[in-house]
Amino acid sequence: MSPLWLANADPATAWAYQTWSDLAARLDKANHLVVLPVHGFGDHGMGLPLDVEEVVGSALLRAAITAANQPARLLVLPPLRFGAAPYAHSHFGVDADTALDALHEIVASVKASGFSRVLFFNTSPWNTELVSTAALDARTQLDLRTYVIGSAGVGLGFHPADANRARTQSVAARLLARVPAPSATPAEIRDAEFRPGFFGQPAAVIPDPALDPEQVFSHSAAVLAGLLSEVLAHGTSLPAPTATLAPVDPSSLAMPPPSVDARPRELVALTADQLAALPHKDRALVIIPTCAIEQHGHHLPLGTDAMLNQLWLARALPRLPADAPVFVAPPITYGKSNEHMDFAGTITLSATTLRRQLLALAAHLKSLGFARIAVFNTHGGNSATLVSTLRDIQTMLGLRAGMLSGHYRPVQTPQEAVFGFHAGEWETSLMLAGAPEFVRMDRAVCEYPARVDEPGALRLEGAAAVFAWKTSDVSQSGVIGDATLATAEKGARWLEESSAALARKIETLLA
Repeated sequence: MSPLWLANADPATAWAYQTWSDLAARLDKANHLVVLPVHGFGDHGMGLPLDVEEVVGSALLRAAITAANQPARLLVLPPLRFGAAPYAHSHFGVDADTALDALHEIVASVKASGFSRVLFFNTSPWNTELVSTAALDARTQLDLRTYVIGSAGVGLGFHPADANRARTQSVAARLLARVPAPSATPAEIRDAEFRPGFFGQPAAVIPDPALDPEQVFSHSAAVLAGLLSEVLAHGTSLPAPTATLAPVDPSSLAMPPPSVDARPRELVALTADQLAALPHKDRALVIIPTCAIEQHGHHLPLGTDAMLNQLWLARALPRLPADAPVFVAPPITYGKSNEHMDFAGTITLSATTLRRQLLALAAHLKSLGFARIAVFNTHGGNSATLVSTLRDIQTMLGLRAGMLSGHYRPVQTPQEAVFGFHAGEWETSLMLAGAPEFVRMDRAVCEYPARVDEPGALRLEGAAAVFAWKTSDVSQSGVIGDATLATAEKGARWLEESSAALARKIETLLA
């Protein structure tokens, strides 16, 4: 599974790979450090894919955390990918207010889980000021201890005026195993000394063959490891850990491979020139994945919804004709999950922030020439916000826009089919088939909020009369359904059948 969906982090330190009860049981939370990576998408004049920031930043962070040798005190959140994108060479951004709200809401969720120290690790030159603002606001408004480290500060910067861009390019090219493509777009830079200056198009970076990317990466990772050690020790009674970085084996520099089948269709895996040159965009379909990071009982990880989203796309997209004009936008990983906030580890955005992210993403896709979008959502709590926003996208932006949903229903007992809608038989079986290493069946339980044969018409969902609820109203474990019914065999069958159904649904939208 591609680390670019959740976080390129060891499972021991990745927030999304923990269960809610694992996080709740952690001792000494005051001395933990929660890391929020912030990455943007852009050209940067490097002739490399638009997600080059995350490629470099996530690999660097993982190596530094390993070198700092404090896995028990570190947790890495999935990256926030939707920040400021003020220039034509920057992509998939949001307005500053939305970016700040997202940063605030994520760290507020971290605090709600009992943690009090947050480090923003930023690679984006256009989010530097926003991250600094968010860190100060979190310190003053939420009483969190907050820290900021930028990749530029450890020698791998992306700003057009950064003297180390050739070093950054060499590392990125090595991590991607790609030769930078020359760009024909002329530089457009004005008022470079008149802060903030205008950097409409960075000058093309000229590769430096004298650079050794392994040495550059090793040096920057060692610097970052030292900074992490200082942050870990700051304001605590614990001794500063020793940060040492062993020589980096060049073979370890490669990013863990993304999904071979899905990667060619990801828009951010293209260079800016490749994106601009895509033919027939008006007839293409762009899929926008929307997910969540939230509790899924004692037995499933917090990143279950995002992992299932990727599992489905990784199996459905290869079923399409090779020349089918179907592409995948960067995922909206965090969702509206406030119903689960009584359980540790849940991260929630507000409906307003989620809505603004989707509107901004749709508007940017339109500006690139695309006319059809399909939201593929794997968290029910997002649905109401997404559907209402899609109506506005249809009328305000004139796009053909809708949800990729309702294409498959598994055969289940009537009770589970009606009331097994969170971390029950369905999701647990799929995870047993697609990511069994993250499932703890010894912790699986059965909890139903009601019985299908109960009298009366008032229900949680899907009835003439419903009531608003939060998960702790109806479940002690966080499970709503019967997870004990799950098997890998059911999951394999359902994953195969549902992926085929998803592919058929996508094909109907290409007509």
